[in-house]
Amino acid sequence: MHNTTAIVADILKEMNGLNINISWEWALGIVGTLIFIAWQGSKRFTALETSMEWVKETLHDLKTGADNTANPAYTVHSPVNLNSTGKQWIVESGLKDYIDSNKSYFIGQCEEKKETNPYEVQKHAFKLFDEIKFDPALEDKLKKFAYEKGTTMSVIHRIGGIYLRNLCLESFNMNTEDIDKHDPDKPKAG
Repeated sequence: MHNTTAIVADILKEMNGLNINISWEWALGIVGTLIFIAWQGSKRFTALETSMEWVKETLHDLKTGADNTANPAYTVHSPVNLNSTGKQWIVESGLKDYIDSNKSYFIGQCEEKKETNPYEVQKHAFKLFDEIKFDPALEDKLKKFAYEKGTTMSVIHRIGGIYLRNLCLESFNMNTEDIDKHDPDKPKAG
């Protein structure tokens, strides 16, 4: 065995390089295959990024729900609605006045969901308020309010989303009770 290793070592010492001769057709085929593999790989990464966005949204919803348990501002059964605390907070925080004074803008932002169903309107309103950037003065006021009430900004954003959802459903002549009929995660009765 030792002799075989020595022979292979001697052969490798004498080799100055490795020359592979292939035709241009083969080279083109290899390059094309590598491009195809890279393209397929990028599609998979895009799909992974999309599925990770879903995970991020799900975790955000779970955290918001958990934040709502200590001092609930909205009901947890579907369809979610503001309870008495949430109705009080949306007024006291100034969020109701802000939404009402910008009502046409917010309903316009949800207009694309008008021809869908209440569940899609709710998802859109919640996402809109999850991502909203308030002006610095209102943001500061809402943060102070959340701190004083022992809640989080996620809950404050959610009560705004619930209020906006209700305005949109009313404007689009939709019924809040129909939200569950279109929720793909809810089992169908019957």
